[in-house]
Amino acid sequence: MPPEISEAALEFLLARAGLRLGDGQKAELREVYAGIAAMADRVRKPRGIMAEPASTFGIAKEDGG
Repeated sequence: MPPEISEAALEFLLARAGLRLGDGQKAELREVYAGIAAMADRVRKPRGIMAEPASTFGIAKEDGG
């Protein structure tokens, strides 16, 4: 994704999502767009099994297990 978003593209995406934002909210969204785009790129990449290690819990015999 590009680090900036045009006014027309932002308006299109907001309309598609059914969001109505004020001018101040749109300006703030445009300011943080680069960070959001970078996060979306990281999330969409394939990850290995260690990206989200499972959380498991065990009860020791001393604790009644």
